[in-house]
Amino acid sequence: METLAKIALIITVIVFPFGQLFRLQFLGVNFPLFDLAILLLAFSNFLLFYKQKKTISHPYLLFFLFFNIISLTINYFAYKYFSISSLLYFIRLAALFSLLIFNTQIFQYPLFQKIFNLSILSTIIFGLIQYIFWPNFTYFDSLNWDPHLYRLVGTFFDPTFTGLIFLFFIINLYFSRLNLLTKYPLLVITYLAMALTYSRSTLLAFFITFSFIFLKNKSFKKIFYIFLLCLFTVLLLPRKEGEGTKLERTSSIRAKIENYQKGISHLKKSPIFGVGYNNISLSRSDQNPLSHANNGYDSSLLTLLVSTGLFGFVIFLMATKPILKNANLYQKSLIISLFTHSLFANSLLYPWILFYLITQIKTRR
Repeated sequence: METLAKIALIITVIVFPFGQLFRLQFLGVNFPLFDLAILLLAFSNFLLFYKQKKTISHPYLLFFLFFNIISLTINYFAYKYFSISSLLYFIRLAALFSLLIFNTQIFQYPLFQKIFNLSILSTIIFGLIQYIFWPNFTYFDSLNWDPHLYRLVGTFFDPTFTGLIFLFFIINLYFSRLNLLTKYPLLVITYLAMALTYSRSTLLAFFITFSFIFLKNKSFKKIFYIFLLCLFTVLLLPRKEGEGTKLERTSSIRAKIENYQKGISHLKKSPIFGVGYNNISLSRSDQNPLSHANNGYDSSLLTLLVSTGLFGFVIFLMATKPILKNANLYQKSLIISLFTHSLFANSLLYPWILFYLITQIKTRR
């Protein structure tokens, strides 16, 4: 069982950097290869857990999943909200959370962190290549992806999610024990790649996270230095054709406010139990139903509220409390960056980001 779990883990790590590049079709649902790898990993992890006869961890995560089943059932009978897509994406969420719930030593595999770091590095390299040689992503609008011009979108086809993954890696590098001749060049390259996503939510998360780290370490001057770094980043980034490269743009701010208003209005439809996980696209009519952006709002917390209602939201917050309580400074920094970022993007339960966070919660103690 342990060998199977290791093989599944390595497969997942190898598939991780391909992002949205390879997608499969099943029962009319189009999904990335990474989803299949996660299911394999979760299954092998459960078999290992069963063999070792350990007790479950993070029971509130299990309660959250059970509540989602109740919510989906209620919405099916009340509004006939059901799709294979909703069911499959819930299974993926359950598979990811199961890596925390069914506590094994799977992520303690000695070579895992090194292989995973190489996987993230390959994502960064591909992203920089894409930015240099393939900066026009606007024609992907015909495939229902958001159009981007002169921004690093990477294999995830989205600069905002890509930026957060790069920020996670920057935090990882900062806390790593690499020698300075290796650490500093990697930090510079990764920060450059993160900056070229032109993601303001990522830049804000970067500033808040490192301000938190320096406050904890009582390095108050460094907070000012990190502010200057962010300021010069905004001033020096190339201003090429396209609204997306203007970090001072206000049009997207107005769009987000309008998006939040729609989300709050949507919440009123079913405030207690929500509309069901991944049922948002079924219960709204204000966007293109085929768009990849139609399954949530521009805030993960708002998306969570609309999907699971107040009950589910409270259970989720209760599940995060013991995780934060037992986390070290590195892990808390990752969580803070994610929650800051998720206020402005639907990144909290994004599978690659959630997998990255889970691996670091399980490996760094």
